[in-house]
Amino acid sequence: MPKISSVFVGVALSLGLLAPTMAQGKPDGENAQVRVQEYPGSVLGIPMWVAIEKGFCKGYNLRCSTVPLASGPLGLQTLAAGSVEATFASNEVNLMAASRGNEILLVVGHTPNNYYTLNVRSDYPLPSRAKGYPEVMKDLKGSKMGVTARGSGIEIITRALLQSAGMSGDDVTYVAVGSPATSYPAMLAKQIDGTVSFEPFNTLCLAQKTCVELVAPGKGEGPADLLAMNGGFASFAMRKNFVQSNPKVVDAFIAAVRDAIAWAKDPGNFDELVGITRKRVSLGDIPDGDKVLIQLVKGQTESLGSGIKRDSIDATSNFLMKNKLSEKPVPSATIVYERAPRP
Repeated sequence: MPKISSVFVGVALSLGLLAPTMAQGKPDGENAQVRVQEYPGSVLGIPMWVAIEKGFCKGYNLRCSTVPLASGPLGLQTLAAGSVEATFASNEVNLMAASRGNEILLVVGHTPNNYYTLNVRSDYPLPSRAKGYPEVMKDLKGSKMGVTARGSGIEIITRALLQSAGMSGDDVTYVAVGSPATSYPAMLAKQIDGTVSFEPFNTLCLAQKTCVELVAPGKGEGPADLLAMNGGFASFAMRKNFVQSNPKVVDAFIAAVRDAIAWAKDPGNFDELVGITRKRVSLGDIPDGDKVLIQLVKGQTESLGSGIKRDSIDATSNFLMKNKLSEKPVPSATIVYERAPRP
């Protein structure tokens, strides 16, 4: 009998009959289509660009593609309509949507720490600038502040910064100007006085000396309840019913994103990563544009992480409730996928 068993195992291995057992542990996406939100003109797309171009999606039997959607709320609306399978946004946007009945789950991290920066046009009067945050916020009263869309994460953060300085969130006028590809030109045209934004906005500002940086939560500046959100700041989200119905697809997507982020953070891949980004992001004719792009890619890559810190999600819920931006608490246990990676 032992000899027969050995022969059987040998034949089974040669025919691939034991492949499912041997491959156990590697997620199989079942050749599913996964369309993922992308912010036009922003390096935030690096994880998905890498997952697609370097074959991580394909390696987990997924057909990944990106869909340009310029704001978190627009992405979530598109997700609810079933036109994409995954969105990416800062988690205050995700939790606020969940509190209003949008049934989503956070499945894998993107950027653990806050990546927003408050920038104001260099010619905008700032008599309190030397005093720093929070006093300098009072100089913004009556200004026009850009947001990607009304109700977006950028508006939420702007309101929180104003309120933390003893002001009203309505002490400024909000102007929807889209992602950095359109918000930066809007600032140059003086359609807005400033904005809380994400890369490449801040790097373009500093490179061209067109604006000044007032508050950078990613550098530890801002109110304590906002900084407590670090560790689980921005994540990929999927519809709850999709996750429940397609666990293999979800696990494969998590694995592809995790591997893509690990590849992007490997210093040995940096030059190739810049090449991948260069195909998708143009900085126009700004001086030393390629050097600026390299700086952008370096900064974005350093900020990436696939883990989601559950305490940070709870802190985000507390932040929203404190600032009266959420209709009810959204505990991490109800919105983070049980198999989502931890830091």
